[in-house]
Amino acid sequence: MKRNKKRELSRTERLQPEALAKELEGYCNAGMKEEALRIADAILKKKRITPEEFFQLIRTVGVHSNFTKWETKIRAAYDRQSRRSKQKARSDMLLMYASNGEWQEASNFLSLRRPCTAAEILFSMDVLLALKRFDDARRLGMRCIKIVTRPIDAFDRSLLITAIGEYFSRMQMWEEAVDIWKYMPLDQPFRRDALTGIVRACLGRALESAERGLQSLSDLKRNPNYESAEDERELLKLKRGIEKLLPEETRRDVGVMTGEELLRPDSRGESDDTPADR
Repeated sequence: MKRNKKRELSRTERLQPEALAKELEGYCNAGMKEEALRIADAILKKKRITPEEFFQLIRTVGVHSNFTKWETKIRAAYDRQSRRSKQKARSDMLLMYASNGEWQEASNFLSLRRPCTAAEILFSMDVLLALKRFDDARRLGMRCIKIVTRPIDAFDRSLLITAIGEYFSRMQMWEEAVDIWKYMPLDQPFRRDALTGIVRACLGRALESAERGLQSLSDLKRNPNYESAEDERELLKLKRGIEKLLPEETRRDVGVMTGEELLRPDSRGESDDTPADR
């Protein structure tokens, strides 16, 4: 009986997991897109993927491609891993779904009791704010504040400051947002978030002030002895100018309240929270 010839292993399969992850990291860092994505695709075909390989895979796709194109294959690879491997890759899956704006799916990978890294905390905050789980976001923000006051890596500090700043801005805590953004190390990649965050916080506060002023003038119109037309025109001019600098989508992301929202007593604390500590 003729024995089947043993299949020759490919170059990728012959590499040890650590070496494969390092090769992928090298291609990604060097901007060698085709080579990096080829290695990433080869990793996805493996039965068992190490945590380092999975991390470099997610990073490479995020840098050189898009998660929409790769999501199905990545999820299939994740699903066939062992329970222990899934636990180690959980934060990477959170990153993928959060980066893709798939907030509900990303929430399945939250671990608010034991977030592994500063990056995971930042993406967790994005998910919580997007889903209006403000109570959970507040608790996570308080944890960030405790961590950021300790001696930690500058890059991790920048991630945590970003998470806290986003929370304060979304809750319209403008002064607190400006104060925390000022601590951003300006030699870190997230400095733009801090610099623009300060400006947006100031614009958000100014826009809300204009709205409140217009509402006050509206109440005064009931008094026939008070002429408010000129005051109203000036406030409207300022309001429209701010709105040009702070488009509607940005106002929604930042959490700026306008119109009737400003009259709700619970508008700053309204939450659709569900239990998060898993």
